Amino acid sequence: MKLPAVIKRLFKRNYDAASGSPRWPAWATLSAPVAQTHAAAYLAGSRAGFAVGSTPMAASLASVYTDALFPDAPSVKLANSNRAVEQEFALWLAANTAALRLVVRSQFVNGEGLARMRVDRNGQLQLQVLNPEQLDRSINQDLANGGRIVAGVELSAQEEVIAYHILPDAVDQPFATIAPARRIPAEDVIHVFEQKVPGQRRGISELAPVLTRLHELSKLQDAMLARANTAALFGGFVQDATGQAFGDANATPPTADLSLEPGALRILPVGTTITFPTMPDTGDAPALVKVMQHEICAGVGMPYALVTGDLKDSNYSSSKLGLEAFKRRIKALRASLLVPVVIEPLYRRWALLRLLNGQASMISNATFLFPDWASIEPKKEADADVILLNAGLRSRAEIISARGRDIQDVDQEIAADHFEPKALPSASQTQETEND
Repeated sequence: MKLPAVIKRLFKRNYDAASGSPRWPAWATLSAPVAQTHAAAYLAGSRAGFAVGSTPMAASLASVYTDALFPDAPSVKLANSNRAVEQEFALWLAANTAALRLVVRSQFVNGEGLARMRVDRNGQLQLQVLNPEQLDRSINQDLANGGRIVAGVELSAQEEVIAYHILPDAVDQPFATIAPARRIPAEDVIHVFEQKVPGQRRGISELAPVLTRLHELSKLQDAMLARANTAALFGGFVQDATGQAFGDANATPPTADLSLEPGALRILPVGTTITFPTMPDTGDAPALVKVMQHEICAGVGMPYALVTGDLKDSNYSSSKLGLEAFKRRIKALRASLLVPVVIEPLYRRWALLRLLNGQASMISNATFLFPDWASIEPKKEADADVILLNAGLRSRAEIISARGRDIQDVDQEIAADHFEPKALPSASQTQETEND
């Protein structure tokens, strides 16, 4: 029995995105997102690493991301306010800033950051940053206990990550040993990546959506440079009808009769003419470059002005709007990735080793305060904080924490400082100064 025509129309794919239009080739689908993401991760990471190492735009993207997400070691605030422990772990974070920034940069370029927590001979915590490709992608199997291994990540029957299968050496290391991967418990490993699809166990480069644009931008800029070099080779073509106008046709300057010099006027012999070629211009190429740079910045969620340093078309409102959106994204990444996946496991292991080394003290949950962003209008923001504080809508602790400081440190510094500030001008005096 055939369906009525009305019912057939109800099941028709009326969305252009789901149509059979030639604009949508058969390969332009993500029908198996987890498998396709895992399959593309290695090549995308390799190309992203090449782009970051060889193109200015990609290098700037990686630097801006790393500097924003982990600009410096955060300060530590414990629930039990143990200042000695807070300062001790803050110093450990500061000493390992380079390693932690490397993990963040690897997460951006390769799609995932990988590190191992180890103990040195003195019983102190040591952070060993690994190449993400040491996590063996070739291991994929089902386990007898109902668990499985996906691209080197071992899962329990409840889909919890319980171990990682890591190669002893990176494959690109000189004299790397040919040895099978070792099973390392998940408690000893830091594996940070941004999950794009449910079920994803390995990360893919943050540059993956814009890698093609970066490659095409690099080729466009090379072509523009070649065109400019060609245009700089300005010269003329002399046509000698008699063949005897110049006796040194094969000579070179300065002995040649003809030369092209700035501002020079030459009289050609009878029977000769000179023509000049039409030199190529850049056309709308600079505008196209800027459009492509805007697309790349939008694809990775970064402000164009921060990545390129081009502030020509920026004003206070647009700059602040773009920066605020970027700050919200960075804060979200810190809350979802950096702190729970990287810093808190390090703190728990550091606290455990401290306890085992005989430095017993009750260590509670910690809060990590990152350095505040540089202010565009510090006076306006300070005035707004004072107004909200006096209105009872914000506390000093909240304002100081938003600036990446701890209120106890600030109060101690103020108490130890014998400087007496001068009286602030009144509101009427400030208004008169502004009117002048």
